[in-house]
Amino acid sequence: MTDDLCVPVIVLTGFLGSGKTTLLHQLMQRAEWQNTAVIVNELGEMGLDHLLVQHVAPNVQVLPNGCVCCSVSEDLARTLADLHARRHRGEIHFNRVVVETTGLADPMPLLHTLATHEALARQFRTEGVAVTVDACNGTATLQRHEEARRQVAMADTLLLTKTDLAGARDLQPLAQQLARINASAPLRRVVRGELDSEHLFHLRHEFLALKDRLHTPQGQRPGWLLLGNPGRGVTRLSAQSRQHLSHASDITTECFAIDEPVRGAAFSHWLELLAALRGEQMLRFKGLIHIAEDPERPRVVHAAQHLIHPPESLPAWPGTDRRSLLVFITQGMEPGLIARTLSKFTGAFPVPSHP
Repeated sequence: MTDDLCVPVIVLTGFLGSGKTTLLHQLMQRAEWQNTAVIVNELGEMGLDHLLVQHVAPNVQVLPNGCVCCSVSEDLARTLADLHARRHRGEIHFNRVVVETTGLADPMPLLHTLATHEALARQFRTEGVAVTVDACNGTATLQRHEEARRQVAMADTLLLTKTDLAGARDLQPLAQQLARINASAPLRRVVRGELDSEHLFHLRHEFLALKDRLHTPQGQRPGWLLLGNPGRGVTRLSAQSRQHLSHASDITTECFAIDEPVRGAAFSHWLELLAALRGEQMLRFKGLIHIAEDPERPRVVHAAQHLIHPPESLPAWPGTDRRSLLVFITQGMEPGLIARTLSKFTGAFPVPSHP
């Protein structure tokens, strides 16, 4: 089955109390979300979250008594297989799946299950990871909880909730923290469930807009968060800000641009070795690569820790800029390792793209 025919799966995660279920409840009341199957992962023997969305989303499945990043992965595979079988028999109809995880889940094992399970990979594809962040408590949560920081690091888009309850002075330090951990994920404000559905339907290529954000003059994007801009630029942190935030997390974003085309085999070999040897430190990688053997079709590559997703070639470049763009979100990786090894294996010269 081609990738276009596979059912997209949106992973919705976020720390405890960050508003995942409230957002999902609001989205499911919209016409464009009616053909959506929902899988709710709940801890404890008496789950409640699924009851809050069941009356607006008829195809709700529950994975109780466990975290989706642990033993529930097998249950997830069985649930998705059952949904596919029922859809094939005409018993239910859906054109996308949303998996709402527990507030303590690491989404990586779930992504691994979707990508490596032989049958599921033919029937479903990962659209992306959406992470809710509480605007009121997010700063303290990110400082105290490694689970929250890893969720943000894995995000394709960040959904800032409860902004109507938070003061403007609370939002700026939170914006700096989020940019420090994951500068490639756009930040969307959510007020009482108000969110453009398109921001979740096309998560796979959200980072393609990063080129424009990297090269937009700083003065043309003032106050992206406080003014309610639906997207965000990459925030430059001062040395003082970096020092202030360094105690909270060693998760960082590194962006590189490469002017010259790279050989596809050499690049793939380098990425495979990096994932094999340093996968625990490479939380996420997203790349738009100018391949020398196929210069007219940029190659989109995603990786998460040891897992490298099958590359996808776009039909054309999204703009006039044909440089390769590489975005790494790493934890504890020594400075210079990525650029040094990439240059050694491919002969290319990656230049840091300072936001």
